[in-house]
Amino acid sequence: MKPSILSALACAAALILGSCADEGMNTESGNGFGRIRLRGSANGVIETRTRADFDLSTIGVTVPAPGEFALELICPALQFDEEWPTIDDFNTEDELYKAGSYTAVITFGSPDEEGINKPYYYGEEGLTVVATETATAQINAAIANSLAEVRTTEAFDNYFHDATFTLKTASGNEFTFTPRSGESVVPVFVKAATKLTVTGTARRQSQTGEDDGPEIVFAEQSLDMTKARTRHIFTFDAADAGSATLHITLDESQEITVAVDVELNENA
Repeated sequence: MKPSILSALACAAALILGSCADEGMNTESGNGFGRIRLRGSANGVIETRTRADFDLSTIGVTVPAPGEFALELICPALQFDEEWPTIDDFNTEDELYKAGSYTAVITFGSPDEEGINKPYYYGEEGLTVVATETATAQINAAIANSLAEVRTTEAFDNYFHDATFTLKTASGNEFTFTPRSGESVVPVFVKAATKLTVTGTARRQSQTGEDDGPEIVFAEQSLDMTKARTRHIFTFDAADAGSATLHITLDESQEITVAVDVELNENA
């Protein structure tokens, strides 16, 4: 074969290969492919209005490791939406992904679970996949559900004793608190944007010293809506002897104070 013919064929082959490469890696058209590496981080701190930020790890709340978060990767333009049990599982696969704009959503726990040590973490971050490159993202997840607890003051404990309170959520879960002033109280996690009600009983001091004193019932009190990433503190006080006052502290914004009706329990 003549040299001129060989040269022509070589040039044609080069043009064809170059065209394929350009077509396969054209990021503007979205035909290229790249890799994704992700890492999560947990913010286990509740910001408070009344004191220094509350670190949940101090009461034994689970703080997930960077690779333990569940992952959802979304790209609406490519009609792509897939999930992985953990970020570690995703990174181990080391797959190629079509060029485009993605959103990585990480979670840990469930927004619907309530109780002690039931945190729900949520975070998301956008990232762009470019052909032949590796996109990396650090995704920060914060507490997305709420905390609640019931406390009593020293004034309350001086007038009432053996107090028991029941905190009920809109989901139907009930949690019992038997607080004493000065003692630590373990809060429970509850759903965000839910209603809470508190009822309780206690005994007044004995008038004779020979019995436990009359049992009384505190009328039901409620908070219409909890706030995410907020510690809701129901504090029962008795600044005026014989009466009861409830202070509901919403750490990030306000404190609500209401008078509580006290009724004698005739069946006790």
